[in-house]
Amino acid sequence: MIESRVKEIIARVLNVDVDRVTCQLSSGDIPEWDSVGNLAIISTIEQELEVEFPLEDLFDLTSVQSLIDEVTRLTNV
Repeated sequence: MIESRVKEIIARVLNVDVDRVTCQLSSGDIPEWDSVGNLAIISTIEQELEVEFPLEDLFDLTSVQSLIDEVTRLTNV
């Protein structure tokens, strides 16, 4: 399932417990998720889930839900 995979990746990249990664969590909500952490999340998701986020969308991908939605959209095209 995409949602669980995205949450697992975010938790691993940020080195936090996966239980802290809810759909409502956004960049800046926890200290570990800063701008550098966000780039690492995006890069890891692209590599592991074999997707490529459009460059113009990168600044909008700052929450768990936005990442899940975008991966879902990209894999259902």
